[in-house]
Amino acid sequence: MHERLEAHFENRVYYFYLESQSDDEIFIRMYKTPYLFIKHNKTWINATSNKMAMADGLIEAVVKAISEAS
Repeated sequence: MHERLEAHFENRVYYFYLESQSDDEIFIRMYKTPYLFIKHNKTWINATSNKMAMADGLIEAVVKAISEAS
């Protein structure tokens, strides 16, 4: 899927592209920055390899936007 998605967090809209997704990993690109999220227990977290860490609330908003688009 390479359509632009949007996540709503703290009265802002964040646009991103879903690059790939599996049961335990999500890879997105937001404003030309790649982010990999790993499922830890039942929560999605930043991968340690990410150059920038995304706020937990924004990760939740991204995951919600992906699930709504599916």
